[in-house]
Amino acid sequence: MPDWRRELRRRLAGLDVPPTRRAEIVDELAQHLEERYRELCRSGMDDATAVAAVLEELSEDGALARALAEVEPAAGPEPIPPGAPRTGGRLGRFGQDLRYGLRVLRTRPLFALVAILTLGLGVGANTAIFSAVHAVLLRPLPYPESDRLVTFWGTAPEKRLPVVAYPDAMFVHFQEHQREFESIAAYSSGNAAISGEGEPERVVATAVTRDFFQVMRQTPVAGRAFLQGDGAPGSGSVVVLSHGIWQRRYGGDRAIVGKPILIGGQPTIVVGIMPPGFDFPRGTELWFPLVLDSRSLDNWYLSTVARLGPGRSVADAHRDVLRMTDAFKLNRPADFRDAKPGGSRAVVKPLLADLVGDARTPLLVLLGAVGCVLLIASSNLGNLLLARALARQREMALRCCLGASTGRLAAQLLTESLVLAVLGGGLGLLLGGLGIRAIRGLAVDQVPRLAQAGLDPVVLLFALGVTLVAGLLFGLVPALRGVRVDLIEGLRDSARAGTAGRVHRLSNGFVVTQLALSLILLVGAGLLLRSFRRTLLVDPGFRAERVLTARVQLPWPKYRSDTVLRVFQNRLLEAVRALPGVERAGLANRIPFSPGNPQQNLLVEGHEPASGEAIPVVNSRVASVGYFEAIGTPILRGRAFLPSDAQDVAPVVIVDETIARQYWPGGNPIGKRIRTSTDSSAAWLTIIGVAANVKHASLRERPDFELYRPMLQTPTWSSYVVIRTRSAPEGIIAGLRRVVMELDPILPVSDVGSLEDAMASSLSVARLTNLLLTAFALLALLLAAIGIYGVMSLQVNGRLGEFGVRLALGAAPRQVLRLVLMQGLGLAAIGFGIGLAGALLLTRFLRSLLFEVEPFDPPTFALVSVVLAGVTLLACYLPALRATRADPISVLRQE
Repeated sequence: MPDWRRELRRRLAGLDVPPTRRAEIVDELAQHLEERYRELCRSGMDDATAVAAVLEELSEDGALARALAEVEPAAGPEPIPPGAPRTGGRLGRFGQDLRYGLRVLRTRPLFALVAILTLGLGVGANTAIFSAVHAVLLRPLPYPESDRLVTFWGTAPEKRLPVVAYPDAMFVHFQEHQREFESIAAYSSGNAAISGEGEPERVVATAVTRDFFQVMRQTPVAGRAFLQGDGAPGSGSVVVLSHGIWQRRYGGDRAIVGKPILIGGQPTIVVGIMPPGFDFPRGTELWFPLVLDSRSLDNWYLSTVARLGPGRSVADAHRDVLRMTDAFKLNRPADFRDAKPGGSRAVVKPLLADLVGDARTPLLVLLGAVGCVLLIASSNLGNLLLARALARQREMALRCCLGASTGRLAAQLLTESLVLAVLGGGLGLLLGGLGIRAIRGLAVDQVPRLAQAGLDPVVLLFALGVTLVAGLLFGLVPALRGVRVDLIEGLRDSARAGTAGRVHRLSNGFVVTQLALSLILLVGAGLLLRSFRRTLLVDPGFRAERVLTARVQLPWPKYRSDTVLRVFQNRLLEAVRALPGVERAGLANRIPFSPGNPQQNLLVEGHEPASGEAIPVVNSRVASVGYFEAIGTPILRGRAFLPSDAQDVAPVVIVDETIARQYWPGGNPIGKRIRTSTDSSAAWLTIIGVAANVKHASLRERPDFELYRPMLQTPTWSSYVVIRTRSAPEGIIAGLRRVVMELDPILPVSDVGSLEDAMASSLSVARLTNLLLTAFALLALLLAAIGIYGVMSLQVNGRLGEFGVRLALGAAPRQVLRLVLMQGLGLAAIGFGIGLAGALLLTRFLRSLLFEVEPFDPPTFALVSVVLAGVTLLACYLPALRATRADPISVLRQE
């Protein structure tokens, strides 16, 4: 039997290592050489030939000694003799690994750059979206014990009403009979004109009940909140200012408290100033006292906010609201003919959830999408590190020979992964900060609380956690696989070790994961884009191009008389129509995409509801002569309003086509009569026209009952000017402001803008969601393509010998090409299968975001599959093409 130890001692004689270490190396290598020798003998090789083969594999001409000398300094400090004091410990070893990892990255700058950029994109996208989610959904409201704040409203599906506000009498009943709340308040928002010092200004004003600030637990920084009797007839007008308008308009002067300011042309005493940051309802600058009439059911306009009692839940509050609503209606059978025990419906929600509104689902979808992007990036990096670990098999084998344990090697590889993670996380924070700024710039006005998004401590902690998790995801498997070293194979041929076939399954698994996640993201983006396209094709019922809109609100009591209102509105229309560039002009109390939705009962002559049957509700509009022509809403039957539809003639009305189809299908509604009150003495309104259905709140809303009254018969204090221009509408703004100033210098013009912009703004959240999700899906597709290209390149490089032999034996290049492509497409097929199953499972969560598109939309799934298959084919084709160019002669000579 050969004396392997003597041969090894001879070859390692020049190695400058301690005798103890040299003996360990000799013993370790001798064992592996003996195993290799016996393996060759079992294969039929004679003894002498086997010995020669083993020694040749070991490395000739001192190559082994040189290699060991190269890695010896990197293997760590010399062994500590028994009994000697230990220094450094684990922290010292970590520092050593860290320094070595940095040196390794400096020697491979391209690899480091690709890895850091890939991880930076994943961490940056996650940081930006989580910052928005945290600001909008997770951060508590800036009020004491904000988790106890709720809001509630009624709902009447039988009347096609998803939201029902409350009248005075019902809310007073709630105040007197509630059991589950600590306190409740009502409010109603509108606008008010401030004049006097500086330019006239239109601001958001909210009328609130006396308990409002108590519910919100807000104390004025100067002055007081409202007291009993404020706002009552004869008590004088009082107002509380927001901190913002106090600073902006009055310079932060505390002396303003107790002094009058002009609001709507009337002196109003400032009694208090709210603290900075108090912004409820959103955008409010003025708060007025709201005095309720305990008998009034005329106007359903009140919104609510309440504070739950200690230990009370939202479910408790919901039961209480239903109980009170039932009791109120059953005690007034003349007003609620359809009331029955348990027949009321209501919604009670945490105030935060109500403020967030429709932004919740898109944000959560985007958070899931960036999570998928991070997983794909981690899979990509896992493949890169796995390939590097295999390429370093010779280094790992030599380090083992020098005494390094498997755990020590794994720690070194994980430390290198951690270095990459930290550098990538730093880049991700930079990209995340830029992403936050971009998102805020695109949708800060449409998404509540989005302005608060930023790199706060919670977001920074999240980014750190994501970075560490990603580092473990892409570093753990390569580290565990990289330390499984065959010493003889590793020392003999590093190139062969680097392409070992035993790791292909891991690489293939990474690729399948990337393809599956990419398909899910692409399907989601495709569904939303298809839905958005359907939305854009909807007929809104008007023509938005070249239409300018602006709001003019007339103050009371200066314009308390209907006659004064009519005179002002007629003069305003005459002056606007005389402006250069104006084609048509009209007025309306509400226009598409404006706030508010006044409603009335609908009683159709000959179709009165039976006893106990619900009374339909209709959205009520008031429009002037010329309004339909200005906004571009066609009159389908009958006529539009004329100057002859004045206050001294029989009242008339125009209904929309939904009402016409409901009550006169196939018939002619012109000349039929309706009434908007259950009072039998109320006047009947004669239908003179049928207007097209108009999308007022959203392009996705379903048609609803709407009617229009002529402004000459029903003048309003607040109206929108609608101007159709011959050129760009922005050129009319200065003229419109001048006209209003000449008519009444104290009137501000507010909410000025084009109707096209208003319609685009209503789609801004959907547009931002589509943009970001599409960007994430394309990024995922790019990463997946890079991943499959890298894996196929690695596997082709490892099989060049096989392909050379095939070509030498007569195989055609196209056969080799087909072999490689089929392997890549096989991986794609598995990824597609998993991805399709995942898409079918997960896209159902997009249902609320889709319009006229089902979560399982065959055209979208088919198109995405074709695109992903094409990208996969291209990523496989380039390595496959290289396989067909393998030189058989060179390969055979190497073999």
